Amino acid sequence: MTYIIFDLEWNQPFANDISFMKRTGLPVSGEIIQIGAIKLDENLELVDTFNTFVKPQYLTRMHKHVEKLTHISASDLAMGVSFVQAYKDFEHWCGDDAVLLTWGSDDIVMLRENLKLFGLPGTIKHTWYDAQLIFAYLQHGNTQQVALSKAMEELDIKQDELNAHDALNDSIFTGYICKAIALDQGIAQYEQISKNTYSQAYFPEPISFFIYENFGDKRKVLHDNKVRRAHCPECQSLLTTNKIQRLSGDKFLSIGRCPHHGLFGVHWRIGKYMKRNRELSYYVTKTLTAAPPELQNLYEERAELNRQKEEAYLARMAAKQAEEDTKQQFINNPDKNK
Repeated sequence: MTYIIFDLEWNQPFANDISFMKRTGLPVSGEIIQIGAIKLDENLELVDTFNTFVKPQYLTRMHKHVEKLTHISASDLAMGVSFVQAYKDFEHWCGDDAVLLTWGSDDIVMLRENLKLFGLPGTIKHTWYDAQLIFAYLQHGNTQQVALSKAMEELDIKQDELNAHDALNDSIFTGYICKAIALDQGIAQYEQISKNTYSQAYFPEPISFFIYENFGDKRKVLHDNKVRRAHCPECQSLLTTNKIQRLSGDKFLSIGRCPHHGLFGVHWRIGKYMKRNRELSYYVTKTLTAAPPELQNLYEERAELNRQKEEAYLARMAAKQAEEDTKQQFINNPDKNK
């Protein structure tokens, strides 16, 4: 077996500018500018490396934060190849029998977005595992995100002379970690490890995408009828949707049913952006996907968890109110408490 550990760097819009998504009509949050990877044999020994800059087609101005973090300049990217060529070269270099690993799921999400952006098949043909999840589970017994630098510190791994936030170097660092943990054990248990993960990387490919903007109050976004309603991407019939459930942060999910074409996943993500007049505003994206059993199970599990959280919250509020009532009764009737 060959292990490919890869990392991506990407440029992003300025000031949470949503014109990128509006222009492309796709849920794309950045454009890949570097692909770096290492190839390991079955003993996790280094076999080869891959590194290429990608010349951006849409986000041609480097975001200052990205440039400062990655030390990638516009002149570097001018020497790069197109994304289509870069990915073709990367797939050829990977070979047919490779297993992919990344630190976290963001790279897989970004890769799928860019494949869609440039008209390539969005399905990644190789099996993929999240090394960050495996590390957290094996080292801490949970799936909490751990920064790459923190994981290296825990395992007493030195950076040598390599700088972080370079796609090739970060792949090398991830390789060090994979060699230091029981990677084969983590892969064998991966289905159990990842089953309650709400990352977009595990969701089906988008079928249709919508974006709504100009919301002044974040709390009202999902109460808007246009935002809440969803139509079948096949026949445009109004879907009968279940109660919207929060997955994590500002990401939400519902399952919609079409009487003619079955079930679909309806995903919302709320974000903020700066208008031209420097006024802060909110937007929301709505994406429809297929709804395989895994997504239906995720919805049911999250609905039950949210129900338990709400019950616990209401119980705490009731106990707090009872305590306040007791205190007030003591204040109002001090003689009765003697």
